[in-house]
Amino acid sequence: MSEISEALDYLLAQSSASFIALFWFVFIFEIPRYLLIFLVTAVLPKPRENAAHCMERVSVVIAGHSEERSIEKCIYALREQSRPPDEIVVVSDGSSDSMAEKITSLLRQGLIHAAHSTQLRAGKSAGTNMAARLCTGTIIINVDCDCSFDRHAIRNILRPFADADVAAVCGAILPRNTHRSIIAAFQGIEYMISISLGKQSSDRLGQVTCVSGAFGAFRKDAFEAAGGLDAGGGEDLDLTIRLRRSGWRIRFAADAQCYTDVPETRAALVGQRFRWERDAVRLRYRKHADMMNPFSRRFRFGELFHEVEFLFFNVMGAVMLPFYVFWLFATYGSFAFIVLLAAQLGLLVLDLVVFLLAAAVTPKADAVRLFPYLVGYSVFSSIYMRLIRLTAYIQEWIFRASYADSYVPDKVHKVRG
Repeated sequence: MSEISEALDYLLAQSSASFIALFWFVFIFEIPRYLLIFLVTAVLPKPRENAAHCMERVSVVIAGHSEERSIEKCIYALREQSRPPDEIVVVSDGSSDSMAEKITSLLRQGLIHAAHSTQLRAGKSAGTNMAARLCTGTIIINVDCDCSFDRHAIRNILRPFADADVAAVCGAILPRNTHRSIIAAFQGIEYMISISLGKQSSDRLGQVTCVSGAFGAFRKDAFEAAGGLDAGGGEDLDLTIRLRRSGWRIRFAADAQCYTDVPETRAALVGQRFRWERDAVRLRYRKHADMMNPFSRRFRFGELFHEVEFLFFNVMGAVMLPFYVFWLFATYGSFAFIVLLAAQLGLLVLDLVVFLLAAAVTPKADAVRLFPYLVGYSVFSSIYMRLIRLTAYIQEWIFRASYADSYVPDKVHKVRG
């Protein structure tokens, strides 16, 4: 106890400058990001939208692999929409279960308008591109087979298309299985803060950079002009970046609510996030590296902003965490535990403020039930997920691990190179 008392006395005796020097990691990598999300969402007004109904013909395209058990529920959720799609096109991508027979049955019942099945799996991108070619709508809505939707989700995701400069709109996604495990509950808070609140902040700044493949809408002519989805993981991020580079606006529809299941175990979460983070590095800093080159003819300051923001807060934040912890223990010995605990308590306060704001702007989220998990979420977000990101970045920078990801069939990797 005496050591803890000494450490607390030491912390309380710090001047402002020495306090900042002690918690430099928090002041550099945590507080600015929290402030950016909070201030932008709280201060900047939402972009104005035309409330008139979208008169475009709307096609929903769904590509899935072995989704026999979920595709029917997804179709019924789409048909119960207040603004139902004019057309639903489904592709079974080399499924090994009875998905092909299931979508044939749905077609015969008149619940979908086109069904196509391939014998060999080619990946989500190829399946979605095929469905997009088969559909006749001028607006394409791409959804995952295992998603369900609020009744007005399609109506609301169409509103931003009243602006002729908008090429794509990202729907809002919330986990529906947060009650299944503590890992799922933490992701429930993460989706509230990062996806719902974070993307509302990005929308106000014109910095929405990923229209999720789970629920996203596109002008068909822009989708086709961009070449559709490229093969490989991170196809949604890649397409969004290509659309932005072509000068299109990308929007986020916070009231277009979609629900999905998130990983319930640590192993499943780690596998998913390894893939997401490796793809982000490959796409941002290899495929689209010229976005950060001021001498490139495709350089744009607007694109530089989100590239630097990701590089600084995600990549550098993950890289510097081990150095900060090592520096603390090398400098302060056992006092380092108290410093880390104090930093975590400070982050918990910031998480609480941002969580309350996220709950206010995400009324569909079950914030009351998730609130008790906020204490653990602070550690989950600032340490656990940061170490996962660090591992993924090392895998990608050194071993180019994304090029062998099982998310894409081997034959696609070989063609893509």
